Amino acid sequence: MAKVFSFTAKAAVPITACFLAASLVSVARAGDKAQLTGHWNFNQDQSDDADQKVHDAEQNSKIRTSTAGGGGYPSGRGGTYPDGGGGGTYPGGGGGYPGGIGRGGIGGIGGIGGVGGTYPGGGGSYPGGPGRGGRQANRGDAISSEEWDRLAANPKYLRIDQRSDQIVVIDDSDRAQTFYPDGKKHEDKDADGKKISTKASWEGGAFIAETKLPHSEKLTQTFRVSEDGKQLYVITRFEASSLNGPLSIRRVYDLGKASAQ
Repeated sequence: MAKVFSFTAKAAVPITACFLAASLVSVARAGDKAQLTGHWNFNQDQSDDADQKVHDAEQNSKIRTSTAGGGGYPSGRGGTYPDGGGGGTYPGGGGGYPGGIGRGGIGGIGGIGGVGGTYPGGGGSYPGGPGRGGRQANRGDAISSEEWDRLAANPKYLRIDQRSDQIVVIDDSDRAQTFYPDGKKHEDKDADGKKISTKASWEGGAFIAETKLPHSEKLTQTFRVSEDGKQLYVITRFEASSLNGPLSIRRVYDLGKASAQ
């Protein structure tokens, strides 16, 4: 009996070692998941100029904006001729002649220009200040002005709650995104009530969420925490058939205790 016990004890040593190794691997894998939970304040100095990148993407898109459609006088982005859309910088909205069905220009930032206008569609109300001009109207597979605006917006802060089964991201407008890191597609609706599907998972130390938007557009958001845990890097990659290439915007957030004022 002593010999049998001795053999069993010796055999148990490598078995125990195998279980220990498996346990350590499991712990290591769990450690690969960064801790996203926290209140993150936007760091403008270290982030990309989102508005400029969106502007460049608009100008280089296959469906371009045109000052012929919406009065971009003396500059401004104008609207898509002949669908209206207008906008411009003199001195605010600019008329969407011969607009018709186009949506009005965004109007002048810092002035009273904006939507509205009369003949016969689009345009902003005079005298609306030195604005950026209207974004292009939504034609077929063209990117809507709302989507452009969302891509250009920089939330002042993000509140993230990370759990084992879901990750909730809330921005400064109380817009919440809920991701399920199981690698499966989950159906949802966007801000306009249109159906979208999102698939999220961990890849190394990064959390990646891929969202299929209407009109076959794709939005990929990558969340990665710095090695010291004090900064959060959020990379937004937007792909659409109307673009000549993907639009990528990198935003940096600093770990904080209170919202940025």
